Amino acid sequence: MSRVNTFTPGLFPLPRPLMTGEVLDAGFRLFRAGLLRTLPYSGLAVLVLELPTLYSTFLWTVANGLPIEGAKMRMAIYFTVVLLSAALLGVITLRLQAVSLGQRPGFRREMGIAVRRWPNAVIATIGALGIPMFLFAVSNVFTSILPGEALVVMAALMLWPTALFAVALPAFWCDRLGPFHAITLSIGISWRRSWRMAGAILTSVCMVAVFYVLAAIVVTMLSPLLGRADLFLIATVRSLLTLVVGAVGVPFVIAVLIVAYEDLKLRA
Repeated sequence: MSRVNTFTPGLFPLPRPLMTGEVLDAGFRLFRAGLLRTLPYSGLAVLVLELPTLYSTFLWTVANGLPIEGAKMRMAIYFTVVLLSAALLGVITLRLQAVSLGQRPGFRREMGIAVRRWPNAVIATIGALGIPMFLFAVSNVFTSILPGEALVVMAALMLWPTALFAVALPAFWCDRLGPFHAITLSIGISWRRSWRMAGAILTSVCMVAVFYVLAAIVVTMLSPLLGRADLFLIATVRSLLTLVVGAVGVPFVIAVLIVAYEDLKLRA
């Protein structure tokens, strides 16, 4: 018998529509069952997402000596982030879907699907997570101009449109839909239930943000101990903590999106 069958059998199809708390509970159970199986991919995904920060922190002075201008280098990095993250998020989604169905995940099958659907996956990922990606880019580019409060307000204003598009990601990968079909379906099944999706997304993000805050507290406590001479070491510790927290947070958010997508399909 497959080891994956130790996960609660029969999660999908859902027996009935779920309340918001039940969506989070089912998402957590799926996350817990698939964490070790998705950890290598989520770690790579977070490392890819951290490339702009790593460039700004460690490689900016080195890149200044290259013939490529700083703005062009930054654009190239963001383009690389979108390409690689689309494939890695797809592999994580496929693996969590296999776990939820009680199937044994297969590396070759998942990578084959990700490679075949890679061009369309970029469109689907931008459509589903374009708003969070935009906020992420703004926070990296304009971090010295915009205060943190302004970014929080922007994130709050963007919560509702994010809720409309978010489940396009599992729709594209789990049901093998085209990118535009997945985005259209996401809007259609989320339109009248956007408050439910917004609540699930907000709760998931807050749960992950708690760990980021704890990581920030650790870095803040280390700063006076290490002194200004060890700013490079502090930046390294901050990046490592972000990598660890993100590697756990990414599969959790995707697991919640998968369960929310199945719930919205059942309600529709």
